[in-house]
Amino acid sequence: MNEQFSRNLGIMTEEEILTLQKSTISIAGCGCIGGFSAELLVRMGIGKVKLADPDVFDVSNINRQCAAAHDTVGMSKVEALRNHLLRINPNLIIEEYTSGVTADNIQAFLTGADYVIDAIDYFEFPVSLMLHQAARKEQLHIITAVALGFGTSVLTFSPSGMTLEEYLGLPSDLSPEEVRNLTFPAGNYTSSLPSYATQEKIAGWIQSRTIPTISVGQALGPGVLVSQLVLHLLNRKQPLLVPDKFELQFEQ
Repeated sequence: MNEQFSRNLGIMTEEEILTLQKSTISIAGCGCIGGFSAELLVRMGIGKVKLADPDVFDVSNINRQCAAAHDTVGMSKVEALRNHLLRINPNLIIEEYTSGVTADNIQAFLTGADYVIDAIDYFEFPVSLMLHQAARKEQLHIITAVALGFGTSVLTFSPSGMTLEEYLGLPSDLSPEEVRNLTFPAGNYTSSLPSYATQEKIAGWIQSRTIPTISVGQALGPGVLVSQLVLHLLNRKQPLLVPDKFELQFEQ
């Protein structure tokens, strides 16, 4: 066993640590939730990650995103996160998808994965829907987290359970044009929105493509997400499955 992960012993067995080193996680989105989830997974010993994101870092990302810093502004989020993760574990295997998740690469992105993380930008909800549908076909669990100010909400979808469309109450016969016009339904991901996030404000933020968010919610989400994912991957505990979800909120 790699000495780097020796402090995991006692919480995990050596066999479990080796299981993580042989596991692959596909992470769609390398900003907030995706970036911190990737770091936690790599520090725990995951051996391979697939990273997908079409964006580059800008200065406004520095307040909350894992690999965002002044020296990575203008850099591909995938490439910046890759460099960050390889400094943690030089033996990590990484597949890069700098065009993000697309209809052309989604099969390759999911092939060989043991679990999928949906951390796609809120403004690209149709891509998230495509990812959920493809993961379901591949019999893969897909987990996502939403940062809500000082709190978080984490949801896990089973390939044999409630679909994203069913959870959100979307029609099953949406046309391609209707799918393209879908926007992120923040209110459906939590039982109660924090006071700063009224439905009217959310609509305005979606329209302007700028949502207020801070580092703590973006850290809480990945902590819960990775805990549920790893415990499930090691067959130690079944995660909450939608319509149930994990919620943590410190203020209203």
